Amino acid sequence: MSSPTPDRKALEDLWRLRLHDAKLRLDLARNYLKEFLEDFSLKDLSRAEGKFAWQEAVRAESLAQREYSRLRRVYRDLTINGVIPDEGEWLKVQAASG
Repeated sequence: MSSPTPDRKALEDLWRLRLHDAKLRLDLARNYLKEFLEDFSLKDLSRAEGKFAWQEAVRAESLAQREYSRLRRVYRDLTINGVIPDEGEWLKVQAASG
């Protein structure tokens, strides 16, 4: 097996970094949700603001999980199957989440 070309190596490094960042965001969202549930009682969660805060924490974790899973597929396709990712798709996702 030959080593990847410099451009391919740079592309793999870029997507590896994006995957790493997504994993950090997922870990942060999971930790926040865990701490949120440890800090709030059921009485707090039954109030409107507590319920809203819980829903937002769950939503943030879900979005982070979906993005991490998507980037894992992109990175796997790049490194194993040689599929070059669509940079435009990456930019659209980033714009929508920002």
